[in-house]
Amino acid sequence: MLKKENTNIESRVSGFLKLRKDLSEEARVTEAGKIVDEIASVDVDSAYDKVKERIEKHHSAGPRLMTIVTRVAAILVIPLLLFNLWQFMHKGDRVQLAENNFTSQEISSPIGMKTHVVLPDGSDIWLNAGSKISYHIPFVGKTRNVVLTGEAYLHVSKNQNSPFILNTANTKIKVLGTQFNVKSYPEDNSVEVALTEGSVKFIFVNKNGKKVYTKLSPNDLLVLDKRSKDVSVKKEKLFKYIAWHKNILVFDETPITEVAKTLERWYGVKVIIKDGEIKNYKFTTVFENEPLSRVLELLELTSPISIKYTNGKINKKTHKLNKSIVTISKK
Repeated sequence: MLKKENTNIESRVSGFLKLRKDLSEEARVTEAGKIVDEIASVDVDSAYDKVKERIEKHHSAGPRLMTIVTRVAAILVIPLLLFNLWQFMHKGDRVQLAENNFTSQEISSPIGMKTHVVLPDGSDIWLNAGSKISYHIPFVGKTRNVVLTGEAYLHVSKNQNSPFILNTANTKIKVLGTQFNVKSYPEDNSVEVALTEGSVKFIFVNKNGKKVYTKLSPNDLLVLDKRSKDVSVKKEKLFKYIAWHKNILVFDETPITEVAKTLERWYGVKVIIKDGEIKNYKFTTVFENEPLSRVLELLELTSPISIKYTNGKINKKTHKLNKSIVTISKK
Protein backbone atom coordinates (compact mmCIF):
# COMPACT_ATOMS: atom_id res chain seq x y z
CA MET A 1 0.00 0.00 0.00
CA LEU A 2 2.81 2.38 0.94
CA LYS A 3 4.68 1.59 -2.29
CA LYS A 4 1.61 2.47 -4.34
CA GLU A 5 1.19 5.76 -2.43
CA ASN A 6 4.85 6.65 -2.99
CA THR A 7 4.47 5.94 -6.72
CA ASN A 8 1.47 8.28 -6.87
CA ILE A 9 3.44 11.03 -5.15
CA GLU A 10 6.36 10.58 -7.56
CA SER A 11 3.97 10.74 -10.49
CA ARG A 12 2.44 13.99 -9.24
CA VAL A 13 5.86 15.51 -8.60
CA SER A 14 7.05 14.57 -12.10
CA GLY A 15 3.92 16.08 -13.60
CA PHE A 16 4.38 19.26 -11.58
CA LEU A 17 8.02 19.57 -12.66
CA LYS A 18 7.06 19.12 -16.31
CA LEU A 19 4.32 21.74 -15.99
CA ARG A 20 6.69 24.31 -14.45
CA LYS A 21 9.27 23.67 -17.17
CA ASP A 22 6.81 24.88 -19.81
CA LEU A 23 5.80 28.05 -17.92
CA SER A 24 6.85 31.48 -19.21
CA GLU A 25 8.91 33.80 -17.03
CA GLU A 26 5.85 35.95 -16.36
CA ALA A 27 3.77 32.92 -15.37
CA ARG A 28 6.51 31.76 -12.99
CA VAL A 29 6.57 35.16 -11.30
CA THR A 30 2.80 35.03 -10.95
CA GLU A 31 3.02 31.49 -9.56
CA ALA A 32 5.63 32.57 -7.04
CA GLY A 33 3.46 35.47 -5.95
CA LYS A 34 0.55 33.12 -5.36
CA ILE A 35 2.79 30.79 -3.33
CA VAL A 36 3.85 33.73 -1.17
CA ASP A 37 0.22 34.58 -0.46
CA GLU A 38 -0.68 30.95 0.27
CA ILE A 39 2.30 30.40 2.58
CA ALA A 40 1.39 33.53 4.52
CA SER A 41 -2.01 31.99 5.31
CA VAL A 42 -0.66 28.57 6.42
CA ASP A 43 -0.91 27.49 10.07
CA VAL A 44 2.71 26.35 10.33
CA ASP A 45 2.43 24.56 13.69
CA SER A 46 -0.63 22.57 12.64
CA ALA A 47 0.93 21.65 9.32
CA TYR A 48 4.13 20.48 11.02
CA ASP A 49 2.21 18.24 13.44
CA LYS A 50 0.31 16.61 10.57
CA VAL A 51 3.47 15.94 8.55
CA LYS A 52 5.31 14.57 11.61
CA GLU A 53 2.41 12.25 12.44
CA ARG A 54 2.29 10.93 8.88
CA ILE A 55 6.05 10.32 8.71
CA GLU A 56 6.01 8.44 12.02
CA LYS A 57 3.07 6.36 10.78
CA HIS A 58 4.99 5.34 7.67
CA HIS A 59 8.51 5.31 9.17
CA SER A 60 9.31 2.22 7.16
CA ALA A 61 9.30 4.27 3.98
CA GLY A 62 12.63 5.62 5.14
CA PRO A 63 14.92 7.49 2.77
CA ARG A 64 12.61 7.15 -0.24
CA LEU A 65 9.76 9.14 1.32
CA MET A 66 12.17 11.76 2.66
CA THR A 67 13.64 12.13 -0.82
CA ILE A 68 10.19 12.80 -2.24
CA VAL A 69 9.40 15.30 0.56
CA THR A 70 12.71 17.04 -0.07
CA ARG A 71 11.99 17.29 -3.80
CA VAL A 72 8.55 18.78 -3.13
CA ALA A 73 10.07 21.28 -0.67
CA ALA A 74 12.67 22.24 -3.26
CA ILE A 75 9.98 22.76 -5.88
CA LEU A 76 8.21 25.16 -3.52
CA VAL A 77 11.34 26.97 -2.36
CA ILE A 78 12.88 27.49 -5.80
CA PRO A 79 10.02 29.68 -7.07
CA LEU A 80 10.29 31.72 -3.86
CA LEU A 81 14.01 32.21 -4.35
CA LEU A 82 13.46 33.15 -7.99
CA PHE A 83 10.72 35.57 -6.98
CA ASN A 84 12.92 37.27 -4.38
CA LEU A 85 15.82 37.43 -6.85
CA TRP A 86 13.54 38.89 -9.51
CA GLN A 87 12.29 41.51 -7.01
CA PHE A 88 15.86 42.50 -6.18
CA MET A 89 17.05 42.71 -9.80
CA HIS A 90 13.90 44.38 -11.19
CA LYS A 91 12.90 46.59 -8.29
CA GLY A 92 12.50 49.59 -10.55
CA ASP A 93 10.34 47.68 -13.01
CA ARG A 94 7.84 46.21 -10.58
CA VAL A 95 5.36 49.05 -10.87
CA GLN A 96 5.57 48.89 -14.67
CA LEU A 97 4.96 45.12 -14.66
CA ALA A 98 1.95 45.60 -12.39
CA GLU A 99 0.56 48.19 -14.77
CA ASN A 100 1.06 45.91 -17.76
CA ASN A 101 -0.71 42.96 -16.12
CA PHE A 102 -4.20 44.40 -16.18
CA THR A 103 -7.75 43.60 -17.09
CA SER A 104 -9.99 46.05 -18.88
CA GLN A 105 -13.27 47.28 -17.40
CA GLU A 106 -15.95 48.89 -19.58
CA ILE A 107 -19.15 50.54 -18.35
CA SER A 108 -21.89 51.73 -20.69
CA SER A 109 -24.94 53.91 -20.25
CA PRO A 110 -27.47 52.87 -22.92
CA ILE A 111 -29.60 55.27 -24.92
CA GLY A 112 -32.46 56.43 -22.71
CA MET A 113 -30.51 55.98 -19.45
CA LYS A 114 -27.97 57.75 -17.26
CA THR A 115 -25.44 55.93 -15.10
CA HIS A 116 -23.47 56.83 -11.97
CA VAL A 117 -20.11 55.08 -11.58
CA VAL A 118 -17.63 55.11 -8.69
CA LEU A 119 -14.11 54.31 -9.87
CA PRO A 120 -11.62 52.28 -7.77
CA ASP A 121 -9.92 55.52 -6.61
CA GLY A 122 -13.21 56.94 -5.31
CA SER A 123 -13.79 59.28 -8.26
CA ASP A 124 -17.43 59.75 -9.29
CA ILE A 125 -18.49 59.70 -12.93
CA TRP A 126 -21.98 60.34 -14.25
CA LEU A 127 -22.47 58.96 -17.77
CA ASN A 128 -25.07 60.55 -20.02
CA ALA A 129 -27.24 58.47 -22.33
CA GLY A 130 -25.35 56.67 -25.10
CA SER A 131 -21.97 57.03 -23.35
CA LYS A 132 -19.32 54.63 -22.09
CA ILE A 133 -16.00 54.59 -20.27
CA SER A 134 -13.24 52.02 -20.05
CA TYR A 135 -10.27 51.72 -17.72
CA HIS A 136 -7.69 49.20 -16.59
CA ILE A 137 -7.51 47.28 -13.34
CA PRO A 138 -5.36 47.83 -11.33
CA PHE A 139 -6.50 51.43 -11.82
CA VAL A 140 -4.13 53.55 -9.74
CA GLY A 141 -0.51 53.53 -10.92
CA LYS A 142 1.74 56.24 -12.28
CA THR A 143 -1.44 57.59 -13.88
CA ARG A 144 -5.17 56.90 -13.73
CA ASN A 145 -6.33 56.48 -17.33
CA VAL A 146 -9.96 56.51 -18.48
CA VAL A 147 -11.28 56.44 -22.05
CA LEU A 148 -14.60 58.21 -22.67
CA THR A 149 -17.02 58.01 -25.56
CA GLY A 150 -20.02 60.32 -25.19
CA GLU A 151 -20.66 62.67 -22.28
CA ALA A 152 -19.65 62.51 -18.62
CA TYR A 153 -19.59 64.68 -15.55
CA LEU A 154 -16.57 63.84 -13.38
CA HIS A 155 -15.73 64.50 -9.76
CA VAL A 156 -12.12 63.30 -9.60
CA SER A 157 -10.53 62.31 -6.30
CA LYS A 158 -7.28 64.16 -5.70
CA ASN A 159 -4.03 62.19 -5.91
CA GLN A 160 -0.84 64.19 -6.40
CA ASN A 161 1.16 61.04 -7.16
CA SER A 162 -1.18 59.69 -9.83
CA PRO A 163 -2.60 62.20 -12.34
CA PHE A 164 -6.05 61.40 -13.73
CA ILE A 165 -6.07 61.37 -17.56
CA LEU A 166 -9.29 61.31 -19.54
CA ASN A 167 -8.85 60.25 -23.16
CA THR A 168 -11.49 61.12 -25.75
CA ALA A 169 -11.63 61.92 -29.50
CA ASN A 170 -7.82 62.08 -29.88
CA THR A 171 -7.51 64.48 -26.95
CA LYS A 172 -6.38 64.16 -23.34
CA ILE A 173 -7.58 65.98 -20.25
CA LYS A 174 -5.11 65.81 -17.37
CA VAL A 175 -6.19 66.59 -13.80
CA LEU A 176 -5.12 65.86 -10.23
CA GLY A 177 -8.50 66.37 -8.57
CA THR A 178 -11.39 68.48 -9.83
CA GLN A 179 -14.95 68.61 -11.23
CA PHE A 180 -15.74 69.05 -14.90
CA ASN A 181 -18.02 68.00 -17.75
CA VAL A 182 -16.90 66.55 -21.09
CA LYS A 183 -19.14 66.14 -24.11
CA SER A 184 -17.55 64.11 -26.88
CA TYR A 185 -20.03 62.03 -28.88
CA PRO A 186 -18.48 60.53 -32.05
CA GLU A 187 -21.24 61.97 -34.25
CA ASP A 188 -20.80 65.51 -32.89
CA ASN A 189 -18.56 68.03 -34.66
CA SER A 190 -16.99 69.30 -31.45
CA VAL A 191 -15.59 68.38 -28.05
CA GLU A 192 -16.78 70.50 -25.11
CA VAL A 193 -15.11 70.78 -21.70
CA ALA A 194 -16.86 72.76 -18.95
CA LEU A 195 -14.79 73.21 -15.78
CA THR A 196 -16.68 73.87 -12.54
CA GLU A 197 -13.89 73.47 -9.98
CA GLY A 198 -10.09 73.23 -9.81
CA SER A 199 -8.03 73.20 -13.00
CA VAL A 200 -7.44 70.90 -15.95
CA LYS A 201 -4.93 70.71 -18.77
CA PHE A 202 -6.47 70.05 -22.18
CA ILE A 203 -4.07 68.38 -24.63
CA PHE A 204 -4.70 67.98 -28.35
CA VAL A 205 -2.93 67.97 -31.72
CA ASN A 206 -3.62 71.08 -33.80
CA LYS A 207 -4.00 71.35 -37.58
CA ASN A 208 -0.20 71.65 -37.94
CA GLY A 209 0.33 68.31 -36.20
CA LYS A 210 1.74 69.98 -33.09
CA LYS A 211 0.74 68.95 -29.57
CA VAL A 212 -0.90 71.89 -27.82
CA TYR A 213 -1.69 72.41 -24.12
CA THR A 214 -4.52 74.62 -22.86
CA LYS A 215 -5.07 75.17 -19.14
CA LEU A 216 -8.60 75.82 -17.90
CA SER A 217 -9.80 77.53 -14.74
CA PRO A 218 -13.27 77.45 -13.10
CA ASN A 219 -16.21 78.54 -15.29
CA ASP A 220 -14.19 78.06 -18.48
CA LEU A 221 -15.92 76.45 -21.43
CA LEU A 222 -13.57 74.97 -24.02
CA VAL A 223 -14.82 73.98 -27.46
CA LEU A 224 -12.64 72.06 -29.92
CA ASP A 225 -13.81 71.94 -33.54
CA LYS A 226 -12.96 68.40 -34.67
CA ARG A 227 -12.63 69.40 -38.33
CA SER A 228 -10.62 72.63 -38.16
CA LYS A 229 -8.80 71.69 -34.92
CA ASP A 230 -9.50 75.21 -33.66
CA VAL A 231 -10.02 75.74 -29.93
CA SER A 232 -11.96 78.48 -28.18
CA VAL A 233 -12.14 79.17 -24.43
CA LYS A 234 -14.59 81.55 -22.77
CA LYS A 235 -16.17 82.22 -19.39
CA GLU A 236 -19.70 80.85 -19.15
CA LYS A 237 -22.49 80.15 -16.70
CA LEU A 238 -22.11 76.40 -16.77
CA PHE A 239 -25.40 75.22 -15.30
CA LYS A 240 -26.89 74.30 -18.68
CA TYR A 241 -23.82 72.17 -19.50
CA ILE A 242 -23.81 70.15 -16.29
CA ALA A 243 -27.48 70.08 -15.19
CA TRP A 244 -28.13 66.84 -17.09
CA HIS A 245 -26.31 64.76 -14.43
CA LYS A 246 -29.06 65.83 -12.00
CA ASN A 247 -31.66 64.84 -14.59
CA ILE A 248 -32.40 68.45 -15.54
CA LEU A 249 -32.79 69.13 -19.25
CA VAL A 250 -31.87 72.69 -20.26
CA PHE A 251 -32.48 74.27 -23.66
CA ASP A 252 -31.01 77.76 -24.01
CA GLU A 253 -31.50 79.17 -27.50
CA THR A 254 -30.97 75.58 -28.66
CA PRO A 255 -31.62 74.83 -32.37
CA ILE A 256 -34.35 72.29 -32.99
CA THR A 257 -31.81 69.94 -34.60
CA GLU A 258 -29.91 69.79 -31.30
CA VAL A 259 -33.16 69.43 -29.39
CA ALA A 260 -34.01 66.43 -31.57
CA LYS A 261 -30.61 64.84 -30.97
CA THR A 262 -30.94 65.32 -27.20
CA LEU A 263 -34.43 63.80 -27.13
CA GLU A 264 -33.16 60.76 -29.05
CA ARG A 265 -30.39 60.18 -26.49
CA TRP A 266 -32.42 60.89 -23.37
CA TYR A 267 -35.57 58.99 -24.26
CA GLY A 268 -34.44 56.37 -26.78
CA VAL A 269 -36.70 57.53 -29.60
CA LYS A 270 -36.14 58.47 -33.24
CA VAL A 271 -36.93 62.11 -34.03
CA ILE A 272 -37.83 63.17 -37.58
CA ILE A 273 -37.96 66.86 -38.52
CA LYS A 274 -40.39 66.80 -41.40
CA ASP A 275 -40.21 70.43 -42.58
CA GLY A 276 -36.92 72.12 -43.38
CA GLU A 277 -38.34 75.54 -42.50
CA ILE A 278 -38.47 74.76 -38.80
CA LYS A 279 -34.80 73.77 -38.58
CA ASN A 280 -34.05 77.40 -37.70
CA TYR A 281 -36.31 77.32 -34.65
CA LYS A 282 -34.62 77.66 -31.27
CA PHE A 283 -35.91 76.70 -27.84
CA THR A 284 -35.32 78.09 -24.35
CA THR A 285 -36.85 76.06 -21.53
CA VAL A 286 -36.02 73.78 -18.59
CA PHE A 287 -37.39 70.31 -17.79
CA GLU A 288 -36.71 68.55 -14.51
CA ASN A 289 -37.45 64.82 -14.24
CA GLU A 290 -40.12 65.10 -16.90
CA PRO A 291 -41.39 62.14 -18.97
CA LEU A 292 -41.14 62.38 -22.76
CA SER A 293 -44.91 62.94 -23.14
CA ARG A 294 -44.74 66.06 -20.99
CA VAL A 295 -41.66 67.39 -22.77
CA LEU A 296 -43.30 66.98 -26.18
CA GLU A 297 -46.51 68.58 -24.95
CA LEU A 298 -44.72 71.68 -23.65
CA LEU A 299 -42.54 72.04 -26.75
CA GLU A 300 -45.65 71.94 -28.91
CA LEU A 301 -47.50 74.49 -26.75
CA THR A 302 -44.65 77.02 -26.74
CA SER A 303 -43.76 77.00 -30.44
CA PRO A 304 -45.40 76.89 -33.88
CA ILE A 305 -44.78 73.17 -34.36
CA SER A 306 -46.89 70.04 -34.42
CA ILE A 307 -45.62 66.82 -32.86
CA LYS A 308 -46.81 63.30 -33.61
CA TYR A 309 -45.75 60.34 -31.49
CA THR A 310 -45.84 56.80 -32.95
CA ASN A 311 -45.23 53.79 -30.71
CA GLY A 312 -42.49 51.41 -31.75
CA LYS A 313 -43.50 48.02 -33.13
CA ILE A 314 -41.93 44.58 -33.04
CA ASN A 315 -39.81 43.88 -36.12
CA LYS A 316 -41.10 40.63 -37.62
CA LYS A 317 -37.65 39.62 -38.91
CA THR A 318 -35.47 40.47 -35.92
CA HIS A 319 -38.22 40.14 -33.27
CA LYS A 320 -36.84 43.31 -31.67
CA LEU A 321 -38.80 46.40 -30.71
CA ASN A 322 -38.23 49.28 -33.10
CA LYS A 323 -37.80 52.74 -31.61
CA SER A 324 -40.85 54.91 -31.16
CA ILE A 325 -40.93 57.81 -33.65
CA VAL A 326 -41.42 61.51 -32.88
CA THR A 327 -42.33 63.47 -36.01
CA ILE A 328 -42.02 67.28 -35.83
CA SER A 329 -43.64 69.40 -38.48
CA LYS A 330 -44.79 72.99 -38.98
CA LYS A 331 -48.30 73.91 -37.78
